[in-house]
Amino acid sequence: MLGTAIIVFREVLHTLVGYVSQLAGIQVLFYFATLAIIGALMRRFGKNGAPRQGGSGPSLSRLAGAVLATGLGAAATAPPAQAEFKLRYPYVDYREIELEHNGDTTFDKSKSGKNNNQSYTNEIEVGATPFWLFGLEAESAAPSGANLRYTATTVENIFQLTPQGKYWADLGFFAEYAHAASRRDADSFTFGPLIQKELYDVMGTDTAHTLNLFFSKEVGRNRTDATPFFYAWQSRFRLDPHFEPGIELYGLIDDIEAPGKLADQQHRAGPVVVGLHSLAPYGKIKYEVGYLFGLTHATENGAVRWRLEYEIPF
Repeated sequence: MLGTAIIVFREVLHTLVGYVSQLAGIQVLFYFATLAIIGALMRRFGKNGAPRQGGSGPSLSRLAGAVLATGLGAAATAPPAQAEFKLRYPYVDYREIELEHNGDTTFDKSKSGKNNNQSYTNEIEVGATPFWLFGLEAESAAPSGANLRYTATTVENIFQLTPQGKYWADLGFFAEYAHAASRRDADSFTFGPLIQKELYDVMGTDTAHTLNLFFSKEVGRNRTDATPFFYAWQSRFRLDPHFEPGIELYGLIDDIEAPGKLADQQHRAGPVVVGLHSLAPYGKIKYEVGYLFGLTHATENGAVRWRLEYEIPF
């Protein structure tokens, strides 16, 4: 009975956090450090974020914010006004430095308030360990009819939980903590799973399918109680490393606890092209270009999004 319970517990750990029976020393350190931080914070923070007094339990939002702030470090970002058009993959390129630019702009009727919303990010990422990618990102945006302004500095982390190609799908975990550039905006954190599945010989070619599921929470000054939910999906044909066409979807629900009507949510879909060009031994360049059609009343008619990334080993 005890042996069966241990096996079940091991499988649950494997599914949730990528536990494997033979861990590298740094992985053991990471798992135990995480558990120690969570345990310490549960003892430290009471219901209102203060030290325990009596039997009041910890506030989930404050506890989660403190966990990420302690484990990932502090940074800055304003809560997004629309879904971010960036797909994350559950892989870490160990000992690589990545320089990345992302951008998007929307198209709609000139007086709709949804036309010419612009967003840009520039990021440096480092494959610090075989399972941890660390990034520092600068964000700027120009809402419809406004000038471009700096909005955020973000600390971003991707944890690769499974060896690539070993299980039914490749799994990762994304965690980001941010501090708003403006004192009028709240700090926030975002986290969630990264999943990719490769299928072979689909209509004569291999395919890759990637899913992101993210939750966000504001912390600190001027925060709200809403819990935004983001999703991103991409399926593409692996015709050639230089040219992989596909389709993708992006969505945002402003508060998962009160999602409201479908027409009030933001959902988009459209074609995308992904490619890679090797510059060996000087690294490689990756690109993504897509056009997204608005699917609901709350979404603009169209949006163009792009991504350019230079990776170099060290």
